[in-house]
Amino acid sequence: MFTLCFCVDVILSEVILSYGMSMETSSGNIQFASAADGTALRVGNWKTTGTPAGTVVIVHGRAEFIEKYAEVTRDLNARSLDVWAMDWRGQGLSDRMFRRRHLGHIDRFETYLDDLARFFDTIVKPRTAPVVCLAHSMGGHVAVRAVLERRIAPDGLVTTAPMIALPMSRLGSMGAALLSDVITLIGFGGRYGPRISDHDPARIRFDGNLLTGDRNRFDQFNALLSCNPDLALGGVTWGWLSAAFRSMAQLKRLTPDIGPVCPALICTPLKDRVVSVEAQFALSEAVNGWEQVRFNGARHELMMETDTIRDRFWSVFDEFVKTL
Repeated sequence: MFTLCFCVDVILSEVILSYGMSMETSSGNIQFASAADGTALRVGNWKTTGTPAGTVVIVHGRAEFIEKYAEVTRDLNARSLDVWAMDWRGQGLSDRMFRRRHLGHIDRFETYLDDLARFFDTIVKPRTAPVVCLAHSMGGHVAVRAVLERRIAPDGLVTTAPMIALPMSRLGSMGAALLSDVITLIGFGGRYGPRISDHDPARIRFDGNLLTGDRNRFDQFNALLSCNPDLALGGVTWGWLSAAFRSMAQLKRLTPDIGPVCPALICTPLKDRVVSVEAQFALSEAVNGWEQVRFNGARHELMMETDTIRDRFWSVFDEFVKTL
């Protein structure tokens, strides 16, 4: 079981070593808002010029932050859509969980759900319909749960590479979940797993990265981290892993016979090795009105991929928004 969990940690640590996207930022309103427990959450809002045609709420993946989505924000504003985004607690410039800033930790995914519901219902105002939740990876997981549990009610959900499950066998997932639970219960939940460490710029390599085939976006993003190291985050803790496996199990229990919810578009990069592609197939079949679009040649970071892949993503995004 130790080996199985070690494999999960290696996969997730590779995410931290390989991000790529534009480092440019667009003008907007950046401020801090309080979570229910007083945690300071960094929030951004970018208004389109003229009359908005709708509102998009971007929900980040693990280790992501507002600046990463500058190019995506510009693309959305160009579509006459207002944009909102929030740095999750424990990452970006929101409050971190520990003095050792790089520890990627959460106590339970319900904390993320509470923060998202508060952000969506209380902070994102005023907003113009349709309101679309655009969520990636871990953020996709949280957004899917929030919609299925009726914690948020957007007009539509678009998720790229949602973390429905990890790319492991059923037995491997069970073993890794059990091990992370045990280690967390005996008091080591706030520590890194084996060979997981703080963010290290010296280990960053484009060749073989799991997230994007676009060298320019890859290099620009890592230059951004070099300019502001406070944005960087390291690997996940045992506690994060335990919480993630519990939340993925809860999501699986939610999907059978789920009642009517908003329409959703699941965008699946078929070369993804960070999260399970097969679990996204199953999700699209489990919920009535949810459809999946598959992207050949795309890695995990679909919105940060090559121009050809991004152009197709925006095409299917535009067609989906027209139906809302």
